Amino acid sequence: MTPISIPQENLAQERRSALLTIGLLLISLLLGWQVKTAVQNATRTVERDGFTAEIPDGWLVQDGAGDLVFVARNPLALDHLYRVSQVAAADDLVLLAENRNLERGRLDETFRILAAEPVVFAGQDAYKVSFARADIDSPGLPHVIEGVDYYFTEGDQVTVLSLEAQTDVFADVLPAFQNFVQSVHYTAGE
Repeated sequence: MTPISIPQENLAQERRSALLTIGLLLISLLLGWQVKTAVQNATRTVERDGFTAEIPDGWLVQDGAGDLVFVARNPLALDHLYRVSQVAAADDLVLLAENRNLERGRLDETFRILAAEPVVFAGQDAYKVSFARADIDSPGLPHVIEGVDYYFTEGDQVTVLSLEAQTDVFADVLPAFQNFVQSVHYTAGE
C-alpha cells in the first residue's frame, strides 16, 4: 500500500483557507466586543434643577423632593441606583455627613457605616461615606445593599452623589459610578 500524497498546491490552499477563517473569526470577535462595549457605555444627559449629569442610556430617572434632586435607576436591577442631593453647606462637612447618617439609621435599622473619610476625588476635596444596609422589603430572600456617598462643597451648598447596588456587583459598578460623579455639574449658581 502506497501512502497518499496531497498535491502541494491543495495543501497551500487549505492553509490559506484556514488562516483566512481564523482571521475573519478574530475580526468578528473584535467587532462584536466593540459593539458590546459601546452599547454598555452609552450615556445620555440628564438636566434637573441646575444639575447636568451623564447617566447610562435606558436608565429610569425620577425627580426628587426636598434635598433629593433626582434618582437614576437601572431598570434591570432596581437596587442599582445613583442619587443626586443638594443640602445647605455646614461649617463642618464631617458633622453634616454624620447627621445625615444618623437620620438614615433612624429610618432603617439595618443601615451601617463601613467607613467615613476625607478624600480627594478627581482633584476636588470631598468626604466619602461607605455604607451597607439590608433590603428586606423586596420579594424573596433579603440581600445586602452596599453604597457610597461623596460629599462635595460648592459655595453655600453641598452636593451629595450616591451609589447603591447589591453587594455582589458593587465593585463591578463602582467605576461607572465614578465616571458619573465626574460628569455631574451644577450650573444654577454660575
